[in-house]
Amino acid sequence: MTEAAPVPIEQLRYVRLGTNDLEGSIDFAQRVLGLQLVEKTEHEAYFRSDYRDHTLVYVGGEPSCQQAVGLEVFDPAALDRAADLLERRGLRTIRQDADSARRRKARDLLRVAMPGGYDLELVVRPLHSGWRYHGPRDAGITGLGGVALRGAADASDQSVWTSVLGGRVSDWVGEAAYVRFAEGAHHRIAMHPSSGRGILAVEFEVEDLDLLMQNTYFLRSAQVRIVDGPGRRPFSNQLFVTFAGPDGILFSYVCEGTAIGGEWRPRQFPRTRGSFCAWGSETEVAEYR
Repeated sequence: MTEAAPVPIEQLRYVRLGTNDLEGSIDFAQRVLGLQLVEKTEHEAYFRSDYRDHTLVYVGGEPSCQQAVGLEVFDPAALDRAADLLERRGLRTIRQDADSARRRKARDLLRVAMPGGYDLELVVRPLHSGWRYHGPRDAGITGLGGVALRGAADASDQSVWTSVLGGRVSDWVGEAAYVRFAEGAHHRIAMHPSSGRGILAVEFEVEDLDLLMQNTYFLRSAQVRIVDGPGRRPFSNQLFVTFAGPDGILFSYVCEGTAIGGEWRPRQFPRTRGSFCAWGSETEVAEYR
């Protein structure tokens, strides 16, 4: 029996993060990250970084129970097919009610708890904004770039991302897999074998090297702890700087990077520090050592 075709992902849409200090996280997202606050309720705060209605949501509550990656699919039929494929793999899916979809600013929503300690949220017709994005400071952000995840080394999550959701591995560093979708970026999802679980880092793209370095100096002046970089990733050719955010979540600014089109053969890099940074920068992050 042949395996069913995967459900193609249109794009990465948002990240939802729980926080024990909603007001403190709002301040971080605006003052440090440079994101635009577009809506605040009693329990949630929504932030823009580009043409999407929002790409980051802080949710009041236990951080370990409120981590989700939002992905756009084409229509409700794609949600039905995704639910079938996920349940065949023993994962429990929940077709959320209208209120839950409304809180995601989408027409329909399917949620599944992943073994790696985060939720996948597949949404249909999420909102775009008709207004230009502008943050409270000129961080030069152009959009949500990617999400780094961590979990067990058995590749069970990787199989879902590739066999069910149509992602393709661009490269491996050790057993860490870098997964792309159809739009051409080297990767949107990184999966790192780790003793930890859940979302490791959220990445925002900035215009160029000048903006990345300007942000690096801003982070230092604001006494934000830089944990990785500045540097360049050999596998994706991205420039990056990674820093600590609320509730143990890391954030990165990234720019440049290899665009993938046509045929691409995944490469295997050794799990050494030099495979994570071509400039030889130091890191505090165990998954990047």
